[in-house]
Formats: sequence, C-alpha cells, structure tokens
Amino acid sequence: MAALSLALLLTAMALGAATLVRGQRCGRPPVAWGYVHATFALTAVAVLTGRVVTGPENLLLNSALVVLGLAATGGLFTLAVRRRDEPPVLALILLHATTGIIGAVLLLVGVLQGR
Repeated sequence: MAALSLALLLTAMALGAATLVRGQRCGRPPVAWGYVHATFALTAVAVLTGRVVTGPENLLLNSALVVLGLAATGGLFTLAVRRRDEPPVLALILLHATTGIIGAVLLLVGVLQGR
C-alpha cells in the first residue's frame, strides 16, 4: 500500500509541476489541472492513511503522513486565498511544494525500508 501511495504521490507531484510551469508561462494555470493534482495527492494520502492505520508501525511512514497532511492543508490554503483575477501566490505554492517533497522523501525512504 505504501508503494501505491508513493506512485500516486509522484504522479501528483508531476501534475503539480506541470501546472506550475504552465501557470508561469501563461500567467494563470488551468484550474482543472490543479484539481487533478489534488485528486491524485489526496488519494495518495488516503492510501497511506490506510497503510499507517492497518500495517505495522513505521516511523517514516507515520512522519510522511503528517508532513503530507501539512502539504495538503497548504494546498487547500493556497486554493482558498486565490483570487479569480490573479494567479496564485508563488510563495505559498513553493511552500506547499517543499512540504510535499519532504513528505515524498520520507515516504520513499519508508517504502525502501520495507517494514
């Protein structure tokens, strides 16, 4: 389950990066891309939650879940403060992305640890 969560999260990260690049080039990213990114990321968090709750204890996976929860909260906050006539605030997006990357690294190490 953790490996599936990692695959979903990496897909979400690729979609998020594509959305950011498209937004920087065109001035405003397509909102639908952001929703697809969020769907993959939240699915990854849900799968990871299932693994953490039902599987053996793994501190790295638990930590990844907490950090990814913070990243999801940051993404929701970024969406909430976004104005329709302006692009999202880049500093919030970078903070959200950095938190997500840290969570992904924790998840990757937890999956490689294999407990």
